[in-house]
Formats: sequence, C-alpha cells, structure tokens
Amino acid sequence: MPRPRLLLRADGNARLGLGHVMRSLALAEEVAPLFQEIVLLTQAPAEAVRQLARTVPATVQPLPLQDVGNEIAQVQNLVRPNDVLVLDGHGFGLDYQTAMLAVGCRLVLIDDLHQHPVLAHLVINRGPAVQATDYVARPYTRFCLGPAFSLLRRPFRELARLPWPAPTVISSALLCFGGADPLGFTHQTMKVLLSLPQIKHVGVVLGSAFTAEATLHELAAQFPTRQVDFHRDVPAAELAALLLGHEAAVVPASTVLLEALLLGCAAVTGYYAADQQALAGYVAAHQQAFSVGNFARHTPETLQAALAQGLDFHQNNLRQPYAKPLQDETLRSEFERLLKIDTR
Repeated sequence: MPRPRLLLRADGNARLGLGHVMRSLALAEEVAPLFQEIVLLTQAPAEAVRQLARTVPATVQPLPLQDVGNEIAQVQNLVRPNDVLVLDGHGFGLDYQTAMLAVGCRLVLIDDLHQHPVLAHLVINRGPAVQATDYVARPYTRFCLGPAFSLLRRPFRELARLPWPAPTVISSALLCFGGADPLGFTHQTMKVLLSLPQIKHVGVVLGSAFTAEATLHELAAQFPTRQVDFHRDVPAAELAALLLGHEAAVVPASTVLLEALLLGCAAVTGYYAADQQALAGYVAAHQQAFSVGNFARHTPETLQAALAQGLDFHQNNLRQPYAKPLQDETLRSEFERLLKIDTR
C-alpha cells in the first residue's frame, strides 16, 4: 500500500472566513512527516486559501458549491482506504461521517459545538471547558480536548510566552476580524477605537477576502492626529510580530484570539457567531482576556464604553495564562495510532 495521504475538508470563503482552513493547515504542519501528501478540499477556494495552503505545503482540491449529498459522493471518490480524512466545519453530520467510513479511511473531526453524534476515530476540540462526556460517540473514539490542542500555526507555538503587564495607559491596539469580515465589524470597531482619547496608534489587519478597505482609509483620514497602519495578507510570522508590537489586541473569540493569548497579549474580545460565544465567556470568567459580549448587539456608544472598560481591565490587572504547553507530541502520537488502525 502507498503511504497514506492527509485530506483536509475545511470550510472557508469570504462569507465564513478562513478560521477552519487555518487550523486544519496548522494541524497538517504538526503531522506532515507521517503522510505522503496533504490535500485541502474546500468549496470554491479563494486565492487567500491557496496562499495559506502553500505554506504547509498542501495541494488544493476545489469542490463546487453543491448540496451535501452531491459533495459526499464526490469526496468519497477522492478518498482512498488508507487515507486520513479531517473534517473541519459545521455540516458533517452522521450521513457524511458514515459515507466516509464506508470507504475505509480513518476519520478525524475538528469540532467546536458537539452538535452531532460522532463516528470518527478522533475528535479534536480546543474548547477550554469541553469534556468527552459532552459527545455521543463510539467506544473506539478518542479525544484531544482543551486549550493544549488549539491547533495554532508554527510561529505562535514557537513564540509562546506568559502574559506580561500592560502599560499604565494603553495607547496602541491591533484590530483583526479575520480574513473577510463580511459583517463589517472592522469599520465599526476601528471608528470607536480612534474615538478613545488614549489611543494614538491603531494597526488594522485585513485579509485578501476583505473588500471594503477604501472606506477604512476614508475613516482614518477623519482622525489626522492618530496613526493608522493597514496590513493586508499578513503571514503568520508577521501577525505574531504585530501582536507583540501593540499594547493590546481587539479580536473576536476565534483563532486569532487564541494566537494572541498564546503570545501573552492583552486581548479585548467578543463574539458574533455561535461557535465563538463559549470561548469569549470562558476567557473573561477566568481573567485571561476581557469580553465585550456580542459585537452585533452593540451601538457605537455601548461599544465605546465596553472597549474603554476592557482597556482599563488590562491596565489594572495581570492576565492569567490561557493554555498549558501545547500538546504537539500527544497529537502526533494520536495520528501515528490512527495509521495503525485496520479499517478493512
């Protein structure tokens, strides 16, 4: 039999953002030596997806936008019996899992919400409070659970450090709402940040899927006494340097928050999607970051008050660390075990 391939079926586009793709590729970085080839399967991939895949490197296999039934049939034709297939998204229920196992592959779920029964051989969930008992799973299913399995890219793992004290007055902040930000939170939050008297410098990170950069430049021009720097299509190492180079980060409770926390940064976070809410609440309750709650429910006035409160929290409190050392070796061991499973 040829050496197995690692297939990553991850959701990622201008509407959803690229978080699922980024963490699937981060997983691939950690286990790549075990595989002959790494293939990223995603629907209608944007150029940003292809750029991320090149860093692993992984081959991109586009899937057409189609209903679940048609996709199952197509992916079944792509998967070989000795492959490992990783599913990262919200649409991979029992029918999808059953069909993939029928091919004879080893199946991994990267999960956030534990909404579906699990047939997979391995579940990875980075949630800080999740337990195996939260799942309806098969006796053979194994679990890698908690912050130690956050699936972050190599520069963040290499630069991990404990939180450090924020300055008495935080005057610079890095703003990042992911690669697409289809709901426009970058504009809304940037305007509020620039209106805070203590903020003198704002860095804004944008992805290639972001389409409203011109309006942000117009907004920056309304605040001529503030320094605003825009950073587009930022690779992982540069993003790590930007997070470390600003006194605070304003980010949603997604992968970028975990990246900031692993670097020890002072983070003000919040959520706008269901799979972000639990993390935002957890880090706030454990004094690891400050949460403004649901970004979508804020008016400019309430967001201004919440961001000011968040900065004040960091100016007066030393944050607790988010994660113990990442369990890279454990994760690799689980994949080595997967490859020994007889699926015939």
